[in-house]
Amino acid sequence: MIAKFSMPLNVLPIPLLRWVSKHLLGFGTLFGKIIPLSDIDMKKAEMPVSAKEYATMGLVIILFYFVFFYFIFFVLAFRIFNQLDFLLPFIVSAIFSFLVFIQIVAYPILHINKKVADLDRNLVFALRTILVQIRSGVSLFDSMKVVAEGNYGAVSKEFRKAVDQISTGTIQEVSLEKIAEYNPSIYFRRTIWQIVNGMRAGADISTVLGESVNTLTDAQSIQIRNYESQMKVLSLVYMMLGVIVPALGITFLIVLSSFPQIEITETYFWALLLFTGVGQFMYMGIVKSKRPSLLGD
Repeated sequence: MIAKFSMPLNVLPIPLLRWVSKHLLGFGTLFGKIIPLSDIDMKKAEMPVSAKEYATMGLVIILFYFVFFYFIFFVLAFRIFNQLDFLLPFIVSAIFSFLVFIQIVAYPILHINKKVADLDRNLVFALRTILVQIRSGVSLFDSMKVVAEGNYGAVSKEFRKAVDQISTGTIQEVSLEKIAEYNPSIYFRRTIWQIVNGMRAGADISTVLGESVNTLTDAQSIQIRNYESQMKVLSLVYMMLGVIVPALGITFLIVLSSFPQIEITETYFWALLLFTGVGQFMYMGIVKSKRPSLLGD
């Protein structure tokens, strides 16, 4: 498990990183108060360390990069200016270390969001497969095994955990509860809990699954309608950035160039092109972030 564990921007061997972190747990506890992560977030991100251990290892990585960049920029400052300058390398190293800090904080969150998108994208298809199997007379365990061996992304991985636990003697309800306990997808947890409650109540599993599929399908429809309404507004923004702003900008520059006291150079047109390109790049990012989670990436 440790062999598979990784830290963002880490260049140190994991055993060495963990060994150093054990001697800095006190500082890591204080540093962990700055990082908005908990033990539950670590479990959702499938990272085999506690939030305190993660914060401590993150602190070690930040200190490593701070010392590394400080040494590099101190030597460069000495060779360029031929004098000992301690303040400038400190400031530059602090800036680079802050960027490393942001990456360390965002790493588990990005991992969780990626997993949620994968789960939500494949959940409906996996549930429909289980539903078809059960209605064909296949048992729930064998149906879950079909999904576990199928190509349903993170959903197959989660059901594979349940199948392995059931194969070793764990009760079906308990194994399903375990895979739902720290799962970051609210749709996945809600569906599994409905299945478990239905099993304990003695209800027909095919009926429970049918209701779950219908609920998720309705949620998809709602998200699609909301996305459609948001795209109407975003399309107007795109028209502003891609058509109106460049056209009016060029017209305005041409009008200004007719005045003798105002000198319009080629730089202004390149600046307008750069602004338009950055604006459209940001627009694509906004559109991607607004996509419904049940549609995936």
